[in-house]
Amino acid sequence: MQRKVALATIAALCIGLLALPARGGGAASVRAVWMEYDARYNTFWQQLKKEFEAVNPGITVDNVVVPWNEGHDRLVTWIAGNQAPDIAIVGTRWIIEFNKMGVVQPADSLLPKAFIDKFIQPALEARINGRLYGVPVALSARSLYYRTDLVKTPPQTWQDLLAAAREVSKSPGVYGIGVSGKKFAELTEYVYYLYGNGGDFFVTNPDGSYGRCRVNDAAGVEALQFMVDLVNKDKVTEPNVGENDRGTLQDLFLAGKLAMIETGPWFGGMIQERAKTMHFAVAPMPHNQGRPQHTLLVTDSIIVFKSAKNTDAVVKFLEYAYRDGPRLEFDKDFGMLPTEKSVARDAYFQTDFYRPFIQQLPTAKPWPLTADWSKVEDVMWDAVTAALLNTKSAKAALDDACREIDKARGVK
Repeated sequence: MQRKVALATIAALCIGLLALPARGGGAASVRAVWMEYDARYNTFWQQLKKEFEAVNPGITVDNVVVPWNEGHDRLVTWIAGNQAPDIAIVGTRWIIEFNKMGVVQPADSLLPKAFIDKFIQPALEARINGRLYGVPVALSARSLYYRTDLVKTPPQTWQDLLAAAREVSKSPGVYGIGVSGKKFAELTEYVYYLYGNGGDFFVTNPDGSYGRCRVNDAAGVEALQFMVDLVNKDKVTEPNVGENDRGTLQDLFLAGKLAMIETGPWFGGMIQERAKTMHFAVAPMPHNQGRPQHTLLVTDSIIVFKSAKNTDAVVKFLEYAYRDGPRLEFDKDFGMLPTEKSVARDAYFQTDFYRPFIQQLPTAKPWPLTADWSKVEDVMWDAVTAALLNTKSAKAALDDACREIDKARGVK
């Protein structure tokens, strides 16, 4: 989740500068805010707008593309000034905050059941108290990339991964597996090992809400200790892990210095662009022996604001945008996994590269859907880094983290 800024402060400072454009001149209009995935993004939505308006001459679509690092604060500003768009792409965890502000419509009250049934079930994570508040627009999961010239058999378990990393590390100049200890936009490897060991961040209450922090239980400590051992005992990772985040680990892999890295589907395109001769493959995320296999699932969602005046036009536009053709084009262009069952069956996703990602989706787990996740993640990063750098034991680091997290969340 992006940095939050006090609503009143933003409104006072920025509202005039960040005003949305006026509605189009058609009989009905849809004002849409799209978070930018890359430089081609505006072209995608402008083309879709052009095609939609051609077959729906009574409706105008007004697109605004915003950088992700500005998106949260701009939306808060527009909400404060009663200028919220009709629809917007958001990080799924923002929905909790906006729902508490009372500005989001339940998507399942507007969109037909047949529309919602199109989606892969795990992608429909934007549920609050049983209601669906956002429809998934972008989906990714994490997998293990490995060099097939260095790792002959894809590791299925942690034990396999360690054995392969040890073997690779015998060769000079190549490290077995990447581990990041520098803060990044997500908690990267720790969540993969936590979920792959049957662990979780919170106790789940009978009503589905999150209770106390539980990363300091046996599963959470074992997951962090495995990472610590990779770095400090087995010495199969790159040196100076505290200086590396996901981006620099990807650079090391592309430079031929890592045999294995855990990351998302977009990385395949980066390899094709920057390391065309590299021999690599993708495997499901390894898990601890005897534990079920899980990986991380991440979504972005489209929400509909309560202030939308032309909800019939909004629904018509979303139904048009979620046809198989545009959705497949979106996934191809921006390195995403399919959110719809029919798109997942397309031949494009039935390749050796995509198959491991797709096969993990039914059991993939998302980040906790809680408004205070950004604080939790910040505390967890400090704990993971402290353990990796040997300034605290894994148990002590996670005990301290849970105390701080529970205090911040008001959980006893």
